[in-house]
Amino acid sequence: MPVWESGRLATVVLEVSNLDRAVELYRDGFGLDLHLSDHEGGDHGTDDRWISGRHAAITCTGGAFLYFALHQSNGEGTAGAQVSFRVDDLDRAHQSAIAAGAGVLHEPRLEPWGRSARHRDFDENVVELTHPS
Repeated sequence: MPVWESGRLATVVLEVSNLDRAVELYRDGFGLDLHLSDHEGGDHGTDDRWISGRHAAITCTGGAFLYFALHQSNGEGTAGAQVSFRVDDLDRAHQSAIAAGAGVLHEPRLEPWGRSARHRDFDENVVELTHPS
């Protein structure tokens, strides 16, 4: 079992205005294998918005653990956040994002860490697709 490193990012949760629409964009446009769920938050019941209710998530365990989730907003959603996903084929991923409805902030271009393209989701969050060089 790996040793936990203090300060390592473990969870990213975005609250979205329309979960079904966001799931389609993040699945079809950004390539995430999200799984829809709707459950109560264990001992916390249904009033804990961070672990209860309708959401879609993916857990990555290859290397470091990371949990990424989209939660249906109960009011104001997350806006202005930026997340980045590594892709194998940036040009194909960029075209998939556009086809799924993502806004384009910039086309694929060379950055110090590799090639990247930035998009805007339906809730005004920035989603970068990147292929390291």
